[in-house]
Amino acid sequence: MVGSLLVAQPAAYAEAPPAYEPTTESLNSHPVPRWFDNDKFGIFIHWGAYSVPAWGPRGSYAEWYWNYMNSPGSPTNAHHKATYGQDAGYDDFLRQWKADKFDPDDWVKLFKDAGAKYFVLTSKHHEGMALWDSKVSGRDTVDLGPGRDLAKELFAAARKGEDKLKAGFYYSLYEWYNPSYTGRQPTNPYTGAQIPYAGAPVVGDYVKDYMLPQMRELIDGYDPDIIWCDGQWEKPASYWKTAGVIADYYNKALRSGKEVAVANRCKIETGNLDSPELDFQTPEYAVKPDIDPVKWESSRGIAHSYGYNQNEPEEDHLTSDQLVDSLVDIVSKNGNLLLDIGPKADGTIPELQRQRLLDMGAWLKVNGEAIYGTTYWNRAEEKGGPDDVRYTVKDGTLYATALKWPGEQLTLGADLPVDHSTRITMLGSGAPLTWSRDEQGRVVVNTPPETGRHAYVFKIETPGVRGLLRTSSSLAKEVAPGGTVSGELTVTNPGTRQAPATALTLTAPQGWTATLGASRVRPLGPGESARVPITVTAPADVTPDPYTLGLGMRTGRMTTTTALPLRVNLPNLSLGRPATQKSTGYDAPASRAVDGNTDGNWGAGTTTHTAEPERQAWWQVDLGASAPLDGVDVWNRLDCCADRLKDFWVMASEQPFTDDDLDRARTAPGVTAVHVEAQAGSPGTVKFPAGTTGRYVRIQLASPSNPLSLAEVQVRGRQ
Repeated sequence: MVGSLLVAQPAAYAEAPPAYEPTTESLNSHPVPRWFDNDKFGIFIHWGAYSVPAWGPRGSYAEWYWNYMNSPGSPTNAHHKATYGQDAGYDDFLRQWKADKFDPDDWVKLFKDAGAKYFVLTSKHHEGMALWDSKVSGRDTVDLGPGRDLAKELFAAARKGEDKLKAGFYYSLYEWYNPSYTGRQPTNPYTGAQIPYAGAPVVGDYVKDYMLPQMRELIDGYDPDIIWCDGQWEKPASYWKTAGVIADYYNKALRSGKEVAVANRCKIETGNLDSPELDFQTPEYAVKPDIDPVKWESSRGIAHSYGYNQNEPEEDHLTSDQLVDSLVDIVSKNGNLLLDIGPKADGTIPELQRQRLLDMGAWLKVNGEAIYGTTYWNRAEEKGGPDDVRYTVKDGTLYATALKWPGEQLTLGADLPVDHSTRITMLGSGAPLTWSRDEQGRVVVNTPPETGRHAYVFKIETPGVRGLLRTSSSLAKEVAPGGTVSGELTVTNPGTRQAPATALTLTAPQGWTATLGASRVRPLGPGESARVPITVTAPADVTPDPYTLGLGMRTGRMTTTTALPLRVNLPNLSLGRPATQKSTGYDAPASRAVDGNTDGNWGAGTTTHTAEPERQAWWQVDLGASAPLDGVDVWNRLDCCADRLKDFWVMASEQPFTDDDLDRARTAPGVTAVHVEAQAGSPGTVKFPAGTTGRYVRIQLASPSNPLSLAEVQVRGRQ
């Protein structure tokens, strides 16, 4: 028997780590707090002077009122002039904001009734109005407007009683029109006259004399559980110099035995929304397409705006069903949901937002055990099955949450950890349910009468099974015919108790070779992982198609087989080849689409972009030599604007494309052209007719005036 391989990964805070230094390496070694990983659901609060006008075009951010107001010709610019007159400045709202009906105890009760475990308050947005008693600046709610330390009151309410809420601060690193930051006085957008920046001091060094001291005020004066920065995109990390403050924050918490979290937007490196720095990633109005082992938190409003927008009708708001489904989906992929509310200027929470929160709380009261304290499983969902299901796990219990009522039967995967003694129940119903395997080996559960709403949790537990191991693989997702791929199989005990030794086997289709570097993993403690080398070789004559390897695991008396998908594909002939596009916008060159990175996130620098607007925009690649071509895989953007990549043509030619006009390019002699009307996916596969050859491949929009943006293009063919 080959010896087992084990790499220990101690559970967070099992023993006190050394003091943190203000370096990237040290700060990135900080573990994700256990409470943050367990709590799953928090409330974001955007409340400021922008809550006085409380207006923005539908689909925009009302908290950006001042910025939009300063854009001539914008809807907000026109709205402000018509509503308040051109002589009314934004700082008038600072003084008009009274918060006279703010009841922090009522807010906290609502958050608890919603099932939230923490909140993040905008201590200061880009407008510069601080919601605490700042000694650094008089531009705050004690010296202006409400005349109250709003942050202090809310934090005090959250920390009353036994069921305390974790309390955090959002803090904008920059301010749109602070003269100490911009180097110039703000102006009236209608007259051009200079206007004062109420309450804020003029300092010589914005970061050293203003921003960092304010961050220290929040940390030292309010002892927050979370620091959540924003505005980091404006400057490099070397400008913000946040590392020292973060190190002090971590060390202060360490000395007191407190666990704290810092969002990646506090920027010690890139500060991109999906950058794996500090404690967690912060995608905005976006959800990961699959499990991301690096902790993340998705933030969004119930409608589109974070701040209260009186211009958003009810139909712009997510329904309670959509919100519950989003929470379930996010948690299954190792994420948290930070759901935003936008209170009105008087401190009341809009009734529609309140009701949505209470509906989520009612669902969590019945089904919360499938959310709180869980972790992700081998996979997030049941793809390709008849039911829309998400999985979570807690020690020896697997939860399968159906986002829609499945009818008389719920169909789950063949790889579920079940045996003849497994007990399946539906939360809120109680009685054990009968189940069996169908001809495909899938677990089919006979459901009870429908009880509850929004989503339905099925609890799967087996007597004597105290922990369920999680597997993941770094093996490439595809292999060429006759090719070999290698990687590591990681077996993790995500539970709170030790897991027994596990025997491993690996099976592959006939003619394949698949080997594991170890056939046994020794007992794993909580949070420990074993890494085992894995190597797979495909036959030279194999047909390009999806295939499946079978990973067998026997832990105690429980045997399961997990599918490891592996696609046989022809080589990507475009990787690293010279690429061009009709124009370049926003410093996003054509070469990004041939670098092998399919992330599709603009902030991570993984997408191309032509000028905006552009007529019949195109992108093309030179493969270096003519080759038989099978097709093209096209990856769309994931962060926004995916609807632009539709109604396009994919063309191949032996000769370079020389015409910008689509009709002339696609009908030129020797050109093979395929029209795609639907929106491209991640990826979308476009097949060429049999016998197609070419050296040059172009993608071109049929739209007369849209920019073109691509995440990745992979041209498949035989070399």
